[in-house]
Amino acid sequence: MAIYKDSNKTKDGRSWYFKVYKKDYLGNNKVYKSKRYLTKKEATDEQAIFLLKRDNPYSKPFDVVTKGYFEELKKSSKPSTYYTYEKDYKKHIGPFFNKMNIISINVNSIREWAENMEKLNLSVAYLNKIRNIIKGIFNYAIRNFGLTVNPVEIYGTFKNKNDEIIKDEDKIRYITYDEFKSFIKVIDNDLWNTFFTFAYYTGCRKGEIQAIKWSDIDFDKNEITINKTLYETRGGTPNINSTKNNLNRKIVMSKTLKETLIKYKNKVKQFCDYSDSWFVFGNSTYLKKTTIERTKHKYFELSGVHEITMHEFRHSHVSLLINEYVNTSKSKNMKIDTAKFFLMMSSRMGHTIEVMQKTYMHLFPTIQDEIVDLLDNL
Repeated sequence: MAIYKDSNKTKDGRSWYFKVYKKDYLGNNKVYKSKRYLTKKEATDEQAIFLLKRDNPYSKPFDVVTKGYFEELKKSSKPSTYYTYEKDYKKHIGPFFNKMNIISINVNSIREWAENMEKLNLSVAYLNKIRNIIKGIFNYAIRNFGLTVNPVEIYGTFKNKNDEIIKDEDKIRYITYDEFKSFIKVIDNDLWNTFFTFAYYTGCRKGEIQAIKWSDIDFDKNEITINKTLYETRGGTPNINSTKNNLNRKIVMSKTLKETLIKYKNKVKQFCDYSDSWFVFGNSTYLKKTTIERTKHKYFELSGVHEITMHEFRHSHVSLLINEYVNTSKSKNMKIDTAKFFLMMSSRMGHTIEVMQKTYMHLFPTIQDEIVDLLDNL
């Protein structure tokens, strides 16, 4: 077993390869020569994975098993998912487990890691996302190398402490309509005024807003097609993929949003190289997330409104519609039908009804009033 360098490189510069013995279907040892790789380190890493698949994995380092897991993940997932998992692994998992052999990691090891993680004051939802990465690594070892036990499954998930009290206003954060008006009032730049108006009146995710193009907006039908999202890799390279849930959806524009977009498009069309294939926000290129965050922070400071994240513009949109739905129902003496409301909103937001109800039900202020009315009728 050794690493070699071929004197004849491939067109893209790959020259390193490894040779190992591999049994054929009769059980005879045969020399296996790998494909060529760009660097010696890459060839060495791939050799380790090959040997891991060939031999008993129990004596192998955890990080070698992980390398194979991420190779598989890269082929089967979106670049954004792969990048997020890799980042979380390097920050929260690798430093604890990398020097261990996979067979030595048991429930007590997972418990010790989990206790260390709980000291970081991260949300339970985020902790469980990180936990799922480790669970996935062990499931990969079970599928590929004959491992029989997943200690992460046995240990279980992170849970909220029973004595932890979470106020409704802390479950999700948003800005009210009056706060949004104060915020948008200080933005005198056409691009950014349109950008934040779009975010507030559509509730789209940040990557969906970054990816939107003029060809996705049909002013005649008064609707916007959401069928892609943009994700920036570590090096800043944009990747455009399908939406988070692989669901395409149509968003009907409000009068305010439509007028704002038409006004902005008329200004953009003055550029001689304008094209409908341009990004709505950024023209021939896209708006980078660092630029968005920096600009958002500047305008929130100018307005004096408490700052929210781009994702919390999404919460603000739902809050706005809940308030309008409740007020309209009251003025028309109509029953508040939350099931109907969340059915409509699930299509607009690209979420399941269950997720919508779990996240936003507490924003309805009249549920208790209706219950009391029922009791008073007894």
